[in-house]
Amino acid sequence: MKIITFLFILMSISCFSQIEENLLVHYKFDGSTLDETENGFDGTANNITYTADRFGNENSAAYFNGVNSFIDLPNLVELKPQLPVTFAFWIEYDSSDYQDRAVFNTSFEDDVSSGIYFNTQIATGNYAVNFGDGSPFYNPTSRRSYTSNHTIENHKWVHVTVIVKTALDMDIYIDCKEDGGTYSGEGDDIFYSLTPGSIGRNDRNLNVPAHYFKGSIDDFRYWDRALSEDEVVHNLCSVLHTSEFLESKFLVYPNPAQNILNVQSNSKTDFHLNIFNNVGKLVLSTYSTNEINIGNLSNGLYFLQFTSEKNTQTKKLIINR
Repeated sequence: MKIITFLFILMSISCFSQIEENLLVHYKFDGSTLDETENGFDGTANNITYTADRFGNENSAAYFNGVNSFIDLPNLVELKPQLPVTFAFWIEYDSSDYQDRAVFNTSFEDDVSSGIYFNTQIATGNYAVNFGDGSPFYNPTSRRSYTSNHTIENHKWVHVTVIVKTALDMDIYIDCKEDGGTYSGEGDDIFYSLTPGSIGRNDRNLNVPAHYFKGSIDDFRYWDRALSEDEVVHNLCSVLHTSEFLESKFLVYPNPAQNILNVQSNSKTDFHLNIFNNVGKLVLSTYSTNEINIGNLSNGLYFLQFTSEKNTQTKKLIINR
């Protein structure tokens, strides 16, 4: 049993390290726009509010009003990488108007086709990802686009993974499925303006105001590499749509933590918690408690293994005093 547990933790460590490789930003939107990575690329919120996430947890997702809500990314060259790149997030749309479906742009500038931007195809209402070549106008000659065969549904949480490798190699996974799509546009290579990227807005028409997203976004991540299909399906999506996960979801906070770790579960089932360090050594074990004293653990990376009658889950914990 000890060997099996140790192998499980090693596999978990490997999965975490792989999925976090080249991760630029991770916004959990748990009441803030702080970046959860070591990069510290915190976002700047403008007129957003916080709402319930897909599990019903209050103040755990960002809500955009479709009028003037957006989050600016830091205006850094690190957040304007050359291809390939990957984005992953949870999203709930509140409007069928294409102007309310401007999800993000990595280089937002009025009247310039620049950066990587995610929106919808006007004619079909399908998901679309694009990148601009710096032209001071918007038409097929100033962009490269990939439109998914999947149509957006309102008032439904879905997980989206967007991978852009080249002008003719892009993917849009909706709840772990890539249903194919069509390429369009004749633009040149990707171009970044001198302005920051934004979540929640994009410009696609000359001499008129930008479009603003209406709906909710959660758990937004951005990599400067292409995730493999295996990483998308088995790491990002391994727990999507499983009743066991929904019934036994564990929340730990604060993270990073110092001396006290709080644990919440939306299940009444008892659980056993093991805490392992980053080499797989068991350093603490406890049962069904809401508050754990971790004051005797050193700074560093740990893995929490929750075991209940429903399933086993692993979470990452950072201790930093």
